[in-house]
Amino acid sequence: MFSVLIVEDDLIQSDTIKELLSCRYPGWNVYIARNSSEAEMLLNLHKIGLFLLDIELSKEETEPDGIDFGRKIREMTGYKHIPVIFITGMPDKVLKALQEIHCASYLVKPFSTKQLIEAVEYATETETKTPEELLLKDSSGVYQRVAPDSILYLESNGKNIIIHTEIYLITIANYSVTKIQQMLPDYFIRCHRKYIINGRKIASYDKSTQFIHIGKSSIPVGRKHKEELEGFLNL
Repeated sequence: MFSVLIVEDDLIQSDTIKELLSCRYPGWNVYIARNSSEAEMLLNLHKIGLFLLDIELSKEETEPDGIDFGRKIREMTGYKHIPVIFITGMPDKVLKALQEIHCASYLVKPFSTKQLIEAVEYATETETKTPEELLLKDSSGVYQRVAPDSILYLESNGKNIIIHTEIYLITIANYSVTKIQQMLPDYFIRCHRKYIINGRKIASYDKSTQFIHIGKSSIPVGRKHKEELEGFLNL
């Protein structure tokens, strides 16, 4: 289920936004945090697909503001490209947010219901566009075009990475697991030091044995990556 996180210290404002989104999108989970600490706690529990961040989260200069938290989001695994909508009563701060965080849109207070919904629809439509094909050099030196949605999982094998698709295998060289993950959409998850999986292709996950089942394969979940995986699955 799609989840939205509103980070806003004005309770009236955040409750109003939540009510409007819940009415418009009854199938969505909408969470509220009053500050970055509460937001981080929610991120440990849920996989968020859209952020609405108030730029002025606190009047205290020592406290992180929405731009600070936006930077932190972009450094988190799996959140490099998740859409962010900034909310502000100070339009002069918008440019900084646009430049540093690459937000999907912004809203200047006071804003109308129509402006809110238009910003949300633009952000979510942008996020759900079909990702571009990857151009990757295989172990024979030939460049291959690979559609991310065709990938089941990727497996590190020595100096190579094997891409398992629904039909065939591609072995690529000179790519680290970290580098290849940065090239993939955010629904690809590192579940083990050797494996990156397509989160949309997970058939099942056995918490007792800590194995993921994708296609005909069973893939182990490493202790270091268990929390991130279960957060993605909202477990």
